[in-house]
Amino acid sequence: MENYGLNFQSLQNIKVLAQRDPKLALKKLTAEFESLLWYEILKGLDRTTMKSGFFPESMEKRIFQEYLYQEIARKVSGKRGSLAEYLYQNLEKTPYFKQKGQTAENK
Repeated sequence: MENYGLNFQSLQNIKVLAQRDPKLALKKLTAEFESLLWYEILKGLDRTTMKSGFFPESMEKRIFQEYLYQEIARKVSGKRGSLAEYLYQNLEKTPYFKQKGQTAENK
């Protein structure tokens, strides 16, 4: 997960945001989850393709592909009708978000 950009600091930022605005934190978290899911799908699809050997596998090529997949995943996720939107709509209906003043800390 570190290669993808998820780290302790970004999780702390979401935790702080959840204290101020739980619904906004949920929206960001579901978009991040969908983005991570798409990233893993793209990496898996890449592993299933047959390599011709025409373009040699180099460290630079792998790094570029990783960044490309990350960017595609970020662009695809969080759009209207996406998995992130579906997750957000269903999770915000839970009793946790219906209670007033409920934050991530006192759950």
